[in-house]
Amino acid sequence: MSETATLSKPKPAFSDPLDVHALLTTPPAPLDHVLPGLLAGTVGMLAGPGGAGKTMLELQLAIAMATGTPACAGLFAGLLPTSKPAPVVLVAAEESKAVLAHRLHAIAHTLFERREQFGIKLAFEDFLARLQNNLRLFAGTTQSYALLDADQQRTRVLKDLAKACEGARLVLIDPLRQFHDCDENDSAAMNKLVQALRSLAEHVGAAVLFAHHASKAATFSGQGDAAGAARGSSALTDGVRWQLNLSRLSRDQAQHAGVSEEARGQVLLLDVAKANYLPPQPTIRLQRLAGGVLAVIEGVGGALTQTRAKVPSAAAPRARQLKLAGAHV
Repeated sequence: MSETATLSKPKPAFSDPLDVHALLTTPPAPLDHVLPGLLAGTVGMLAGPGGAGKTMLELQLAIAMATGTPACAGLFAGLLPTSKPAPVVLVAAEESKAVLAHRLHAIAHTLFERREQFGIKLAFEDFLARLQNNLRLFAGTTQSYALLDADQQRTRVLKDLAKACEGARLVLIDPLRQFHDCDENDSAAMNKLVQALRSLAEHVGAAVLFAHHASKAATFSGQGDAAGAARGSSALTDGVRWQLNLSRLSRDQAQHAGVSEEARGQVLLLDVAKANYLPPQPTIRLQRLAGGVLAVIEGVGGALTQTRAKVPSAAAPRARQLKLAGAHV
């Protein structure tokens, strides 16, 4: 069933030009970064191959924001001030309630077993209370989550999602393929999908981040850090304002860095592949811990070297702080 109405009544096109005099005579308000480079009211993408850890990363980001704690043992440290707990919505359309329960237990166990490494200062009871108040977690169901139907028309699900996201600061949907019935290689359809997500972000006042698969070509050619790594139409990358790429360490990268084949599967690379409101960032290296929980590997990010690529032991000290000059956040 299609909904021809938008989330709010649209104005006529080009009816509201900016007041340039007011813009230049009034100090601009600071940009509202929900994540570094991802502003409130905008749309971003998390791209990566299947099984790399996108859902776990999203869940850890959601938990961090909902509880006001560091993400992944120092991810984006130094780029954002300490944040207050904020409402987060995560729709994991391909995960069951049982699987999400296991993931939550794995994360909570790791956070509190390694409190110093992950920067956890809360008592578990306070942590749980903040999660209960701020994390709206939705599992996959037999019901369609499609925001666009096969005719590229918006469905009532978009309004349902907007209602579920009221007051949220961050909205995560995973994976994008479950949120439309269109051909992902059709640039017109993907442009309309990004526009629908943008209208959601603007209506709610949140940042919207969707997970999407990387293409096989990008994965096999070692181009997982590139903005063009996402599968399907380039309209997806063109339409978002921010793109985060999660990729596995290739054999060549591991060999160059002195990482053993056994340890290679524990290391993931995280790249800000596109950021309209953030200077270029170095590659961040993540370690996959027990239960798939992700933690920033200690040391400065960037190109892998013999000394920087070592996987830390279970007793690793607290994660490194990113020092990125010129980041205005």
